[in-house]
Amino acid sequence: MYKTAKALHLIGLAMFLGSILGHIGIGIGLVPGAGDAASTLLFGRQAITVATWWLTLPGLALLMVTGAVMTARGGLGVGRHRWLTAHQVLAVLIVLNAAIVLVPGGDALHALAVEVAGGRQPVDVMDAPAGRESLFGAANLLMTLAALVIAVHKPGLGQRRD
Repeated sequence: MYKTAKALHLIGLAMFLGSILGHIGIGIGLVPGAGDAASTLLFGRQAITVATWWLTLPGLALLMVTGAVMTARGGLGVGRHRWLTAHQVLAVLIVLNAAIVLVPGGDALHALAVEVAGGRQPVDVMDAPAGRESLFGAANLLMTLAALVIAVHKPGLGQRRD
């Protein structure tokens, strides 16, 4: 069961991290015309919304479930290893950031892109919320990479090694 959970955990990480990298590519304008062509802007936001609901969130859910299974089945326990506690705290912060800021913000940006594409709003109405999404998205990416480094290296974080 532990090895299966670990394999699924890696699949969840690939889904989560891969979709985030796609969001970044679309968000920073690697799609030609996404910054000034309303229809391209809408297409980019639609792609981000689809990836969020079909890759990012399922990947995050898979990470959380398999992480809990590995903690329980691996005899690691909660709070027994500082590296694991740090990893788990980062996971909770990532979930909270996604649930409270990024998903609602992404949905709002998608709705704004519909308004822009329909000619009811100017393109620059997207600037402030897109900047907020970039800031909180970068925070999630950095926390994800930190959690990954911690899981791979398992630093003592001040614990005595026997």
